[in-house]
Amino acid sequence: MKAHRSKRSSFLSARDLRLGKRPIKIWGYDKSDRFVCRLELNAAGLAVYCGQRGGRKLCDLSWEKLVAKLKSRLI
Repeated sequence: MKAHRSKRSSFLSARDLRLGKRPIKIWGYDKSDRFVCRLELNAAGLAVYCGQRGGRKLCDLSWEKLVAKLKSRLI
């Protein structure tokens, strides 16, 4: 008998396809449906929030800074 596997879930909130000042928000939940993080994308870059209600900012990066940070980890 196979064990039941719970899946992670996420939700996307977007008003239109073009990135502008208003961010696209993605909420992440763990296998127990508890909030894990919120990712906000806009024309300037991205921000990641965590905490019980998503109030703690982990990072806030422009697109250029994000790519530079990812490159430095690959090298």
